[in-house]
Amino acid sequence: MAPGYSIRGMRKRAGWERAARRIALPLVRRMSPALAFSLIDRAGPPYARLALRAGGCLLPRGVRTFPGKAASLLGESLGPVESNRLIEARLVFLLTRVLLSQVLLAHSSAESRRRVAPIGVDGAAHLAAALAKGRGVILISGHFGLPPLIRLVLEDLGACVIGVGGEPGYGVDISIGGGVWGRARGLQRLRDDLAENRVCVLLADVRYGRYTEAPFLRERIGVAHGAFGLAQVTRSPVLTVFAVRSRETPRFRVEFGSALPVPDQSRAEPPTDAIAEFVRRYEALARRHPCQLFAYDPLFASGVLRS
Repeated sequence: MAPGYSIRGMRKRAGWERAARRIALPLVRRMSPALAFSLIDRAGPPYARLALRAGGCLLPRGVRTFPGKAASLLGESLGPVESNRLIEARLVFLLTRVLLSQVLLAHSSAESRRRVAPIGVDGAAHLAAALAKGRGVILISGHFGLPPLIRLVLEDLGACVIGVGGEPGYGVDISIGGGVWGRARGLQRLRDDLAENRVCVLLADVRYGRYTEAPFLRERIGVAHGAFGLAQVTRSPVLTVFAVRSRETPRFRVEFGSALPVPDQSRAEPPTDAIAEFVRRYEALARRHPCQLFAYDPLFASGVLRS
C-alpha cells in the first residue's frame, strides 16, 4: 500500500467508485456515450449545488474537501463562489472519468474512439515529425486528466501503441516491474518495439527507480528517469502528451508537445532540462484544469495533500 493511504480512506473511495460505476454502467448500456457525457455535463453542476445546499452530505468527502487541497497546491485563496464552482467541476470530472472507464472496458479501442468522439488533438505535427525519424517515439504524461484517451487518439492516427507500467493492468502492454529480470525483459521488449517505430506511453510522475524530486506548483513530485534513459539507448525522441476534459468544444482534448532535450548517453548527467520542461508543461495544464488534479495515485511529497 502506498504511503499516505489509509484503509478507511481507500474503502471510502472504493465505495464511491462502486456507486459511480453503478450509475455509469446503465448509461453506457442504454444510451450513446456522447449523450451520457452530455447528461453528466448538464446534471452534474445542479446536483452539486443541491448537495451543497443540503450541507454537502450527498457529495463524496474528497469532492467536498477538494477546493482546500487545490488552493493549497496552487497557492491561491478561494472564496465561497470559487470553491463551489470547483466542487461542481470536480464532480463532473470524476463522473466523466468513471463513464469513460466503463466505455473502454465495454468496447474495443476502435469502437471506444468512435463512441467517445469528437476528441480534439493539438500538436499532432510534433508526433508526425518524431515518427518520421524511424526510431520510435517515447511519450510521457502524468497521473492527471484522462490518460486513457491518449491510446485512442494514437491508434486513430495510425500509430502502434505500447502502454508501459510498473505492473500489469489495464492499458499496460509491457510491465517493467517484477524484479531485476522482469525489468530487464520489459526494457528489452521496449527497445525492440521502438526499433519497429512504435510509440511507447509512460506516466513519468512517479517515484520509481532513479527519479528527481521536482518543484511542482507549491509542492514537489517525483519524475522517473526511465523514459530518458531509454531514449539515450534507443535515440528515440521523447515528447509530452496530456489528455484532459476541456471546458470548451470538443469536450476531450489530447495535446502533444515538442521533443524534450534529452542529454546524450556519453554525458553522465541527469535529464535536468527535460524534467524541468516536462514539469513546466504539466503545471500549465494543471493551472488551466485544476479540477483534474489528484485523480489517481498520491504524487506529492506532503502528507497534507495526499488523499
